[in-house]
Amino acid sequence: MKRFLIVMLAVSILTAGCQEDKESKDKKESSQTVQLSTNKQPANQNPSKQAEKVLQKKNHLKDIKAVNDDKKILIAAQIPHNERFKIAKIEKKLTRQAEKQFSGHEVTLSLDLKIHLEVKELKQQIKNKEVSKKEVTKEIDRLIKLSKRNQ
Repeated sequence: MKRFLIVMLAVSILTAGCQEDKESKDKKESSQTVQLSTNKQPANQNPSKQAEKVLQKKNHLKDIKAVNDDKKILIAAQIPHNERFKIAKIEKKLTRQAEKQFSGHEVTLSLDLKIHLEVKELKQQIKNKEVSKKEVTKEIDRLIKLSKRNQ
């Protein structure tokens, strides 16, 4: 008799724990909403992707990230540590290459690590569609101002 009561108690506890209540079911249904449209459509990032490919192919850079809006391209690159002594020369060369390739855009190039990290983060936000076109332009302007101040 004791065993029977223990088994019944265990079964009732297990079945009570496995049941879904109505509130949790409603929460699941309401969390499955689909966003049909969004106003966060950043500018076409093809020029910045092309800039990354071209500069990476022509030069031996550690990493390169670029973002753009309709008028400007911001390129942030990292050079190998042993070439830090020639940083001004390298920056000038890369800027000339980018300006030649993208004459329709205002090109800004920076070899600063902080700018590189900020551009990388902005690029991720654009990829995830977390920022609007206006916000991208505003952030690019802020980063360009920051990069010019550090020179």
